Amino acid sequence: MRVIPPVSPASQTLLNESRGHSAAGRYPQAAASIERAIRIEPRQPVLWLELGNIRLKEGDYIQAESLGRKALSLSAGDAALSARAQQLISAARNR
Repeated sequence: MRVIPPVSPASQTLLNESRGHSAAGRYPQAAASIERAIRIEPRQPVLWLELGNIRLKEGDYIQAESLGRKALSLSAGDAALSARAQQLISAARNR
């Protein structure tokens, strides 16, 4: 079983920034912030999930599903993260 490390402080700052943009409907800015965090921590499934959810809100269902699959592959061993990735994949497929 793999333990997923917590998001680094730098990535957490970008994640919080992204969530603020997303809540305000500024999806391009939200995606840009989370993409910067992914460049810092490319193996962090939480970040891929966040980007997938942004793409889902934008209506890019193919990309959202792909990002959900990426998060799922990185979240092996973490049941809660795997479940969130499966939910994203399902939501993208059912649109």
